[in-house]
Amino acid sequence: MSETWRGTLRKLRVAPGATAEAPAVYALADGHWEPDARALDQPLNPYLGRQVRLEFTGRIACVYCGRSTRKTFGEGFCYPCFQARAEADICIVKPELCHYHNPQDPCRDNEFAHRHCFRPHVLYAALTSAPKVGLTRRENIPTRWLDQGATLAVPLAVLSDRRAAGLIEARLRDEQGLADRTHWTRMLRQAAGDGDLDEFASRVLALLEAFDVAPLPPAERHVHRFAYPVLAYPDKVKGLTLDRTPQVGGVLQGIKGQYLLLDTGVFNLRKHAGYKAVATLGD
Repeated sequence: MSETWRGTLRKLRVAPGATAEAPAVYALADGHWEPDARALDQPLNPYLGRQVRLEFTGRIACVYCGRSTRKTFGEGFCYPCFQARAEADICIVKPELCHYHNPQDPCRDNEFAHRHCFRPHVLYAALTSAPKVGLTRRENIPTRWLDQGATLAVPLAVLSDRRAAGLIEARLRDEQGLADRTHWTRMLRQAAGDGDLDEFASRVLALLEAFDVAPLPPAERHVHRFAYPVLAYPDKVKGLTLDRTPQVGGVLQGIKGQYLLLDTGVFNLRKHAGYKAVATLGD
């Protein structure tokens, strides 16, 4: 096989299939910190059932500033960016911990806060490994659900901003015991999650009413269905990483969430953001 694509790894580009039954469409996307220097996206769906190899060049670069680094933090940050940039703050992972209005610990980037956080956020239920709750900006639908490997998802309410949605999500998790995370190994072993999304969503709606949160009208609570390009799911999930070996490869048996399912193991693209790599695709 000859070189097909060269670039800085980042999470896969993904779009839903043309119909609910059609599989999601995936592509390698370049995460180079300078947009003009990025390689073109490389479609992956055509390579199902064929050999795929990713070879690490030995260089890791921050996807936000381009600084060379021995390891990345978060989703492709060098350590200085991880400590300084708003995109890497704790409230990105735990929005209920937003500290924008704390004069002793203000937001790292006021412009970012208004662009990213002070916008309406959708509270949703999704079926990934099992039913879960989550939140995202409107413009991230349906990509957010595809990134999580959801087979079903339904928007339930719209909150005024990220912190408001995060506080409700935290109450559902901490007070009511509802899951807000995906069991990734379980998600990768099955075509659909375990559980009844309709029953779960009804439970969440009842709790939202108890919390005085107005749900979306029934007509807007449309259930989204997703299929993935998978020929076979693994019986056991073996993680592959470029930290242990400079080359991973095998027959591409599927793609789900942000994982390549190879006959040799599964490879998480999101985890390798910032790694310079060469992809060879084909028989």
